[in-house]
Amino acid sequence: MSDVLIVDDKEENRYYLQALLGAHGYTVSVARHGAEALVLARQSRPQLVVSDLLMPVMDGYTLLRHWKSDSGLCAVPFIVYTATYTQEKDEKLAMDLGADAFILKPAEPDDFVALVRIVSGRTAKPGVAAATAGRVDETDVLKHYSETLIRKLEEKSLQLSEANRLLALDITRREKAEAALRDSEERFRLMAGATNDAVWDWDIVHDAVWWGDGFMQLFGYSGSHQPDNLDAWSALIHPDDVKRVNDGLSQVLQDSNHWRVRYRLRRADGSWAEVEDRAQLIRDNNGKAIRMIGGLTDFSERIALEERLRNAQRLEAIGKLTGGIAHDFNNLLTVVLGNAETLSELLEYDVQKSDLARMIVSAAERGAELTQRMLAFARKQSLSPRAVDVNQLLQGVNLMLDRVLGASVKLTFRPGEHLPAAMVDPSQLENSVLNLCVNARDAMPAGGTLLLSTDQLQLHEETLYKGRWVPAGHYVVLAVSDTGTGIPSEHLSRIYEPFFSTKPEGKGAGLGLAMVYGFVQQTGGQIVVETTPDQGSTFSLMLPAASAAEQVTQQPDSANAGDIPGGTETVLLVEDDALVRQLAQFNLESLGYQVLVAASGEAALEILNDLRASSQHIDLLFTDVQMTGMTGLDLWAKAQVLYPDLRVLYTSGYSSRLMNADMPVLTKPYRRAELAAALASAFGRRMTQATAS
Repeated sequence: MSDVLIVDDKEENRYYLQALLGAHGYTVSVARHGAEALVLARQSRPQLVVSDLLMPVMDGYTLLRHWKSDSGLCAVPFIVYTATYTQEKDEKLAMDLGADAFILKPAEPDDFVALVRIVSGRTAKPGVAAATAGRVDETDVLKHYSETLIRKLEEKSLQLSEANRLLALDITRREKAEAALRDSEERFRLMAGATNDAVWDWDIVHDAVWWGDGFMQLFGYSGSHQPDNLDAWSALIHPDDVKRVNDGLSQVLQDSNHWRVRYRLRRADGSWAEVEDRAQLIRDNNGKAIRMIGGLTDFSERIALEERLRNAQRLEAIGKLTGGIAHDFNNLLTVVLGNAETLSELLEYDVQKSDLARMIVSAAERGAELTQRMLAFARKQSLSPRAVDVNQLLQGVNLMLDRVLGASVKLTFRPGEHLPAAMVDPSQLENSVLNLCVNARDAMPAGGTLLLSTDQLQLHEETLYKGRWVPAGHYVVLAVSDTGTGIPSEHLSRIYEPFFSTKPEGKGAGLGLAMVYGFVQQTGGQIVVETTPDQGSTFSLMLPAASAAEQVTQQPDSANAGDIPGGTETVLLVEDDALVRQLAQFNLESLGYQVLVAASGEAALEILNDLRASSQHIDLLFTDVQMTGMTGLDLWAKAQVLYPDLRVLYTSGYSSRLMNADMPVLTKPYRRAELAAALASAFGRRMTQATAS
């Protein structure tokens, strides 16, 4: 094992340090640049490294970052020894990256050896990965790194200009000046290659543009395809941005030395990159702009992430608004549906008026279906998830689809093998598949192929799957694919918004995809879309797989429940909406129940206390969930203290606190028969086929 590793591109520097440290008993190995140093160190780890900064292939800053992020090397102290990077910012960058000491060349031999002994005897500093947990952010360090490189480029450019001036003044120094020029240009190239930006150098006098290697790496242009003058460069800028960019550049050339602008740049593959361009202008002694040096940073990925975040936030805001509207609608529809149903029964012997009442009932039921879709998008519908055999469910859906799709659409089903059960609400999954299939049919007006397929996917960590980040987990993937027109790119960010539709007016409410999106999100899954214009689209529902302990059960057939007799028990009705409260009281009394009424949770609690004080009995609490002040859930908790055996039946337009909970809930709007059935169930009575009076 060598004691000290010397890293320097200058042979004389390596020889000097090797001789100096060797004379003091150190075993010394040498490397010409950072890449060579990493290879040597990983083969035989040294006790200390002394590195120059400005080197070919891999410079000292890059070596330092790799060194401190390598678990096998990070504990080895690192000394920076430089004659080029001499400013405070250069030292700060090196120390932020994890350097243990920063020494300027040339140092006194005794002082240098003494510092080597001190540093080699102490624990190495953590690198930038550890530093980001405390004093410095890695992004800031990388930004400082890029700025340092650009500053050095500017310095070297000034040195080149000065060298040219000296050539004109003293011809006898030409050879020396040319050598210095070549050396400076080489270092310029090396520094340009060391940054992640696309560094450029514009000779304004001759209108010649030079690009660093980063331009090809970021945007795909190589060799003769790179823009070599301002016009060729401008031709790559988006037409909507080019005037703004050129106007800004002209202004900088007139009265400024700094340039910073964002615009879209066309990549070699034809796509557009969102870039930020930063540059420094160089003027001659007369103030004339002669040179401009800068760098392009590609912000496309960050902007795309920000856009996805904004879309998610917009959908969340729309969801909250939609859920609130649906809640109020359900209260209104409860009153409309209940009274229309009563009118229909009262007008049974007047056919014309009875038909009008039934039309109101039908319209109210359609309104209830609409609000249910709104609640599905808002992820506030009540779900009954269970282990479902998705392949078996789709076989049943296929029978319905034959009638829905028509003869021009060919339906194909490709079931996955050994598919686990999915933990979903089967009825809502069935509705979601039907919605997707109807959309697929509409996207194929001339006919085509509709493919239903299933598969499974196991993710051990959060993964970018078909353009969407999906959490770790075991998923059943249900895909609906069509060969239709595809989805225009400008519509992709809005397809899950409620009431957004590209169909002709009257051909859809724009709630189908919104309902599917809300259902899948509430289930704990993801929905992913892939689309190609004129080739078709694929919607993939990623549904959480049921655990091994959960058994696949079949959805029981709905009982043909007839009208249910009422009862004589005492019911405490709690509802803060006056119209809903009046209707519910009427229905309860018409079913034979003894009814006590309260307009709030607080008022209901007073009634319960009074009943308790007078030793009176009460059988059931029928309460709305979402009320101003005390909620139905809070009321039930307090009521149980007074009446431990009290039964409860909740009703709600929606309540996120009841989502998927095993509680008796009657969803608004409800009909009298549904109320009677819910009460009978709460009292443990069986449904009958008796005819209600």
